[in-house]
Amino acid sequence: MRICFYARVPDNKLFEQVDFYSNDIKILKELGHEVILAGNKKDIPAQCDLFFIWWWSSGIVPLLKAIGRRKPSITIGNIHYSDKSQQGYHARPLLIKFFINFCLKFSDVQLATSQIEFDELKKYFKPKNLKLLYHCIDGEKYFFSDKPREKIILTVTRLLKLNVERKKVLEILEAFSAVKEKFSDYKLVIVGRKEDDGYQSVFDKINQLNLSDSVELTGSISDEEKINLYHKAKVYVQPTDYEGFGMAIAESMACGTPVVTSKAGAVPEVAGDSALYVNPNSPQEISDAIIQLLEDDTLHSKLSREGAERIKNFFSYEKRKIGIKNIINNL
Repeated sequence: MRICFYARVPDNKLFEQVDFYSNDIKILKELGHEVILAGNKKDIPAQCDLFFIWWWSSGIVPLLKAIGRRKPSITIGNIHYSDKSQQGYHARPLLIKFFINFCLKFSDVQLATSQIEFDELKKYFKPKNLKLLYHCIDGEKYFFSDKPREKIILTVTRLLKLNVERKKVLEILEAFSAVKEKFSDYKLVIVGRKEDDGYQSVFDKINQLNLSDSVELTGSISDEEKINLYHKAKVYVQPTDYEGFGMAIAESMACGTPVVTSKAGAVPEVAGDSALYVNPNSPQEISDAIIQLLEDDTLHSKLSREGAERIKNFFSYEKRKIGIKNIINNL
């Protein structure tokens, strides 16, 4: 089958760099399909047998082409309905809300990536054929390591202004400042694009807290470099107002890095009892949880192993592959 894989992206390199894209592309190819990548409407092929469309908010053009050509369509995304931030559904412009509702109603299959997203889509919208299929973590890529950890606290995020706010990057910096009072030889590594519009606020906060010697802003890095950091870091920290899944949280757990996060959105589905949960707006709680993991080797080892096992059992690449195969076969 010839499949148009559509996601509106500024650069087609993101199809390789963003794991939830690259995982699905790899799966479709392994299932024997020809995959044509389309990062904008001009790239949509004239002939294809199926449209595999990421994001209801930006997938209306390929969906209209699918309808016009009488070809089946699968759409995927998160709605962030209960996300009260500026990235949530309620903050979207009316036109984008129309696009979302149209795609949910007229695509052949709609895939939610977490139970909370599935439940809210079912409750507040009228999806035509909604199914739950979790994101996956490729265990060959993100593998468990029990090697000794370095004195690194890690967070991974796009440094867009709205992301900095939702994923509490400034609160992490305040928490790290408190951690430094007890563990002066640790450093905080923030993985995120320096080109993003929230970078300057992070940079300014680092200087305000006099942390420039102990905080590293990596800029864009390769997957290999990111995984190396997961394996080196003592603690991964990502307090958050909302996650539709929480890919970086799951990746770090798969690599054996204990996580400090929040009971927000789909995070409890992903992390279960294998993480420490904090109030995302409390730098004090964040720092206390980090210090707890730095001081308690037994707890650190327990969360490291349990977290990796949880990701392997519930969010494997093979599970998503089987799910996609069954959905395509039943179209």
